Amino acid sequence: MRYTFVLMFILTSSFVWAGISMSEPADIYNLGDKLYIELDGLRGAEIGNLNIDLICGNRTINLIKIRARDFSLDEDQSYSTDVILNSGDLEILNLNDIIGECQVVSSLGASVASTKTFTISNNIFVSASLDKTLYNPGEAVTVNIEAVKANGDLLNGFIESFNITSFNKVIENGIASEIFSMPETNEAGIYHLNIRAYDLEQNEGSVTVSFDLNQVASSIIMSLSNTEVIPGENFTIGVEVFDQSGIEMEGTVFVKIISPENEETESTIQAGEFNTFGFISNSSMGTWKAITSFNDVVEGREFEMLGIQKVEFDIEDSVLSITNVGNILYNKTINVQIGNKTMVLELKIDVGEIRKFNIGAPNGEYEVMINDGDSSISQQVLLTGNAVSISDFKEVGIFKSYSIVWIFLIIVLGGTGFVFFMKYRKTKTIKENGIIKRIIKRIKRTKDKLPISSARPELRNAVANAKATIKSHMADSLHFTDKSPAVQGLDTKNYSHKDKSMVDLTAKTTGIAESSLVLKGEKYMSAILALNIKNYGDLGKVAKETLHKAVTEEQKNKGVVDWRDDYIFVVFSPIVTKTYHNEILATKTGMTILNSLNVHNKKFKDKIEFNLGVHAGELITAKVGGKLKYTSIGNAVSLAKRISDSDSKKLIVSDTIRKKLIRDLKVDKGKEIGGNQVYEVLKIKDRTANEAKLKDLLKRMK
Repeated sequence: MRYTFVLMFILTSSFVWAGISMSEPADIYNLGDKLYIELDGLRGAEIGNLNIDLICGNRTINLIKIRARDFSLDEDQSYSTDVILNSGDLEILNLNDIIGECQVVSSLGASVASTKTFTISNNIFVSASLDKTLYNPGEAVTVNIEAVKANGDLLNGFIESFNITSFNKVIENGIASEIFSMPETNEAGIYHLNIRAYDLEQNEGSVTVSFDLNQVASSIIMSLSNTEVIPGENFTIGVEVFDQSGIEMEGTVFVKIISPENEETESTIQAGEFNTFGFISNSSMGTWKAITSFNDVVEGREFEMLGIQKVEFDIEDSVLSITNVGNILYNKTINVQIGNKTMVLELKIDVGEIRKFNIGAPNGEYEVMINDGDSSISQQVLLTGNAVSISDFKEVGIFKSYSIVWIFLIIVLGGTGFVFFMKYRKTKTIKENGIIKRIIKRIKRTKDKLPISSARPELRNAVANAKATIKSHMADSLHFTDKSPAVQGLDTKNYSHKDKSMVDLTAKTTGIAESSLVLKGEKYMSAILALNIKNYGDLGKVAKETLHKAVTEEQKNKGVVDWRDDYIFVVFSPIVTKTYHNEILATKTGMTILNSLNVHNKKFKDKIEFNLGVHAGELITAKVGGKLKYTSIGNAVSLAKRISDSDSKKLIVSDTIRKKLIRDLKVDKGKEIGGNQVYEVLKIKDRTANEAKLKDLLKRMK
């Protein structure tokens, strides 16, 4: 190279020899930019050339070559030119040869000048942003792109994308945008979009932007163990959930089983698993529906509940009780064996009906066996009578069995009543006659003393006073009743057989529950609402009326009430409510009572000090004489009672209730009671939107 020695020095400096000066370039150039060169202090010579070279690394490119004698020998001259940094002006095939650090060197004879080091680049800096980073399948994705060349100029060129989608478009003034959507069947996961920006001068740059695609449930496959179900037998439901790409998902699937009467039972199943559901023997015959839901996907199936004739036998003393625990009319013939003698009963028993029969035999102990082919019972029984017999209590009533006794009692009571009536009538007549005679004498005396003109009005007044006196005496004679003073007397206009000023807190307008030892009953998961009235003995009439109304009139969820001193227990058992989803019934009832009592406390000075607790557990229950008798297993009732003792004017639920109703309740964590975590209920959520979807699905299924 001809400048080997000289360039070794000038490449490390901008030192100028022999008077030639050169304009300095910019710091950075992109391919395609113009490089301006201006020289001063040039003097011609007889030999040699003016050479302007671009030196980049080990590559030297001659830009200008002019004969030295073309310049004046007597005075300094200037020279300027520009070069476009492309293949055409530089006359090179590979522009990558000039990428990097460069200098411009000028020489004329012995005079040499060079510029500072500058950079020639082909880079475009690209940035991209999305409108968000998480998308659902099929959702529109907006990408905004900015592109700036290394020299700071905004790009006017082109952009293209590849990988998850492809597009090509023009970018002007460094800005472009594009909207695209992911296919609805793409798998969930992280996706990368590669974007390249370039121009015609071989400048280019690229960027990668990433986003997540949600896994969205798109279908539920529900399988039933059978499309026909026999009450009392197990019924299995399985569910599988698949996302938009057909990949199986995990999670909790909510199941709602709806009876022909639209009574609902809710449960959950883990996706990919099976759950077994039990139906009580008297479950309604007909078409039932199973509705499964996962996020916004709902799937429904129907199945038929078959009819079953089923009874339960019970022998107590000499009474045989037969209860229809099936779901249709029991229409069978049963065999009753008493000792060695067998009798046949043809029965028709309605659903839920109890028929009772009296078993008789000559005095002694007998083995009594009852059998209908499906159910049977055998028991040793002490019997009395003249012969082996079985009689229906419907046909042999108490009056027919003891008709002579009843006739005798009627005669005795009738005679006694007649004697008292005659005695009372005689006494009443004597009193009235004496009063009337005295009044008549008074009227006569008054009449004799008064003038004729004024006798008539005075007489009328006397008669009126007499009537009032008679009425008063008659009323006094009737004060043998236990009615309140407000409802006694002869004021028939305002008469009422009931004293409305008194509050009867023992009146049972709802079902009655009683805690007792239940030896023959069914075990059910039940919910218990405990209401603790802390100042019951100090409450006035209005407060007690409010309390009574809150517990009875506004308690519409089929709970039965067990009123024990300062504690009121409302029991929600499937045997009464006909549903297994009693936790929400108890909680909603508690919220209703809470609101009613809080409204009272805001209006009146007579405050009700109370607290409410709800827990769920197993109870052994039985219906006896119009009451629900129950026995608690574990802490079902005791924990509800302890929760009601724990705070004031709140609705507190156990962790069992919270887990069952995790989608329905908004709660605050409370303290522990005996190692059991409890929660204050702040709000019961409205799920009417999901109910509307279910109703719409049911309509479509019809």
